[in-house]
Amino acid sequence: MVGLFKNGTLIPMIGVDFGSQSLKAVTLNGTASKPRLESIADVQMPKGALIDYQVQDIERVSQSLRTLKRQLVGSNQNVATAVTGSNVITKVILVDAGLSEGELEDQVQREAEQLISYPLDEVSLDFEVLAGTPEATRQRVLLSAARTESVSGRVSALAEAELTTRVVDVGAHALVRAVLACQPELASLEKPVAVIDIGASTMTFASVQKGEVTYFRLQNFGGDQYSQAISSFYNLPLDESELAKTQNQLPQDHEIEVLQPYLQSLLQQVRRNIQLFVSSSGQRDLAKLVLTGGGSLVAGLADMLHQEFSLEVLHPDPFVLFGHTGGDGRGHGAKYMTAFGLALRSFTPCQI
Repeated sequence: MVGLFKNGTLIPMIGVDFGSQSLKAVTLNGTASKPRLESIADVQMPKGALIDYQVQDIERVSQSLRTLKRQLVGSNQNVATAVTGSNVITKVILVDAGLSEGELEDQVQREAEQLISYPLDEVSLDFEVLAGTPEATRQRVLLSAARTESVSGRVSALAEAELTTRVVDVGAHALVRAVLACQPELASLEKPVAVIDIGASTMTFASVQKGEVTYFRLQNFGGDQYSQAISSFYNLPLDESELAKTQNQLPQDHEIEVLQPYLQSLLQQVRRNIQLFVSSSGQRDLAKLVLTGGGSLVAGLADMLHQEFSLEVLHPDPFVLFGHTGGDGRGHGAKYMTAFGLALRSFTPCQI
């Protein structure tokens, strides 16, 4: 991948999140300990241009990126973006301590050959040495890999929009970075915290323990299901249903006829993801739940999850916490969390 986790120089970067429904961007100023939102932007993703997390139409996406760039403050051309989907792999491995940089890269390459089912010449790799290794003679390394075509599609679209990709991160890691910036106390909890990001077409379930991502899983479920239910029940075109949903212009009976069935389906997805995490990790208890993503703004969702799981449900708003009031009509900043997490890479040294 491009610059992921590498040490080097601090460089301001635009965080650009490629979503199935929209492209979102965030720029920051301030410092690592006190970041401030400088500007935010979003434009519609061209229909059919992103399929299965892959950019299918570089030209149309680059045109949208140019529009996105014009909405931002300043002339910064450097970008941090992310890949996601089933072809993204992350795994913590143990390697010998005291290796030189070249020896470490060779060791990671050998481990990757055992872990990754794709030919390595089709894969972009990167790694980060983690703190807290239990053995003095061994060190923990986070290995990240993605199909190169996933990376190159984004990089090419950004390049055609005259933007330079400096960092390609993993979507779940960028999301968790944003959550921890909003709720730093979560990094010290012994029990895992579940982060539930609800996008237009995908739900991301991630576990965070002692500040590290220990598990993440993507589910094909999101706010689009709610829009489709509205469209079907009221016999409306899908785009009109989406508009009515976002502008709170639905008939009074929609809460019983459409919203409650959708919330029950969403609850089933969350319950299933928690069960899968518990069974695969051996962890019995969660400390808290964190909601993010545009689909998390559905009325009553946080209360329903609190009642179902008897856990505190957090819903951080980066607009309020980092200096953007939402006074321009954007409201709650939940859908910008991944872009915000990517922009935070501006405060992490990276190789350029």
